[in-house]
Amino acid sequence: MESVFSLKKKILKSSCLFVLLICWSALVKAQDEPLKKAISLGAELGIPNASVYSIGVGISGKAEFPVSSKVAITATAAYSAFFYKSNLFNNSKTLTSARFIPLKAGVKYYLNPGVYFEGELGTAIETNYLKQDLFAFSLGPGFIIPIKGKYGIDFGLRYEKWSNHQVQQTAIRFAHRFGW
Repeated sequence: MESVFSLKKKILKSSCLFVLLICWSALVKAQDEPLKKAISLGAELGIPNASVYSIGVGISGKAEFPVSSKVAITATAAYSAFFYKSNLFNNSKTLTSARFIPLKAGVKYYLNPGVYFEGELGTAIETNYLKQDLFAFSLGPGFIIPIKGKYGIDFGLRYEKWSNHQVQQTAIRFAHRFGW
């Protein structure tokens, strides 16, 4: 049990240092471009805190609609699976993963065109077991690495909590972003 906690702590520290390094480099090389509508599709990794779950994985889609030169409204839909601590090695006596469909709306504030801070509110619908709807909120920074023209890589780090302490996690999202 102790080793799993220390591994999560190392992953979290490494991720935070990586985000700070990239954010700093994005601030140094900031370009002045107006915000554009965008869609991103990506993979997510969740590291639950004080939970019966050991790890979460998922996919997500996000739409972004600018309302000013630094602010955009977002809509996110995802599919997430959380694995129980005892199910990590596919023990036949343990439960299958808990699956959720998070649906959230939020606001993304751009510090510059490559670095942002985002907050979201919504619901996470459990698709198996209790089939309950959980209130969800998340906050966190992110950055966009332009690839070519309208395309880029969106990397986000967020703290997320779903009602009744069902899920409380640090999540990492890597996504391919398409602007228009």
